[in-house]
Amino acid sequence: MNRRLKMAGLAIGLAVICGGCILEQAEEEESRKAAAQYLGKDRVQIEKIMGRPNEAVPLTDTGGEMLFYSYQGHHYVFETNPLGVVDSAVRTR
Repeated sequence: MNRRLKMAGLAIGLAVICGGCILEQAEEEESRKAAAQYLGKDRVQIEKIMGRPNEAVPLTDTGGEMLFYSYQGHHYVFETNPLGVVDSAVRTR
């Protein structure tokens, strides 16, 4: 009986961990989809929509920038190439 309880506890624990991983992957996918509309836009276009970034960090390895925005209750992070065009975008909240 005691062994069955341990096995049941282990199974429940594993189910909770797996469920958390699936939820995290879904949230990450949703954040990328929400920010995908900004891919390919240049920094000027983004500023027309969201205003000036809260922070802009030069990326010395690529020559681009990492831009941080707060817009309509969400936080966005954009990475631009040396031409100022957004190559990657994520909504963090």
